[in-house]
Amino acid sequence: MTRHGVIVVGAGVSGLTTAVTLAMAGCDVAIHAAEAPAQTTSALAAAIWHPFYQAPDLVYLDNARQTYAAMSRLSEDNESGVVMRPLTEYFARDAGTPWWAECVPKVARLANDVPSHYACAYRMDVPVADAATYLGYLMHMFLDLGGQFVLTRIEDPATLLGKADYVVNCCGYGGAAFGDGAMSLSRAVVLRAERPEAVSGCFVDDSDALRPTYVVKRMHDVILGGTADPDMTSTVIGERQVGDIVRRCARLCEGVMSLAIVDARVGFRPMRRTARVERDTTHAGLLHNYGHGGGGFTLSWGCANQVLRLLEAPAPN
Repeated sequence: MTRHGVIVVGAGVSGLTTAVTLAMAGCDVAIHAAEAPAQTTSALAAAIWHPFYQAPDLVYLDNARQTYAAMSRLSEDNESGVVMRPLTEYFARDAGTPWWAECVPKVARLANDVPSHYACAYRMDVPVADAATYLGYLMHMFLDLGGQFVLTRIEDPATLLGKADYVVNCCGYGGAAFGDGAMSLSRAVVLRAERPEAVSGCFVDDSDALRPTYVVKRMHDVILGGTADPDMTSTVIGERQVGDIVRRCARLCEGVMSLAIVDARVGFRPMRRTARVERDTTHAGLLHNYGHGGGGFTLSWGCANQVLRLLEAPAPN
């Protein structure tokens, strides 16, 4: 392909993955971001591959499948921060095998060990990342590929078009400031706990869209969640909310009661009815990749490949 100059705006998981993908394809890439990866919303994520509260969608499925394959390969590198973990998902209603199960090599329906308040459960292996380690790993990969990182605040990605052949907007909720009225925020409260040996694997019940419940065992800690509070911007976390998360998680995994809660964290997911991965309708050289909600880690490599295809395709007249 032509050696394009590209500026990626944003250094969360979508921005970093897009930058690495384009650099590997031979582009000259620079990341412009107001925050380093460790300060982004992505750094607070549980970072488990899982299509949370997502209706069946073929584009989503394809991007999730590509990301599962890429992160599974990265789990073979001890430096990546990615490990494969058994995930048990519980369902209040028996609707059969999860629609996205074809992304996963082996999915088993549990015959036993299903709490009475659930209709069924399925178990599979999924990638889980220590978010900070993984984001740092992607940044090192990007820099090793010759990429540049510029710490700067961008008021409008279109203003960068004179400095590169293409600009890729991976700003998350920043898309709202750039005129995307379809964007909204969802507050996520999660707990971080120590003594991960008390938990074996990961557990999910996302039947309640406002109170997704998950236990995610990472390399050095366990993430307990959570909430999805629409349009709430408060950073205050009450003791009642912490207790509710712990109780819900304990219903999925008895070992939760043995964990030592270290801290409670608040993050803000950039929500959109569908992720925006497309060419801008006004500026042919401006591409968008944002609005993944809670699916940033689940979709990242697939969406990055989608951006690469858009970049290689002829721009409309």
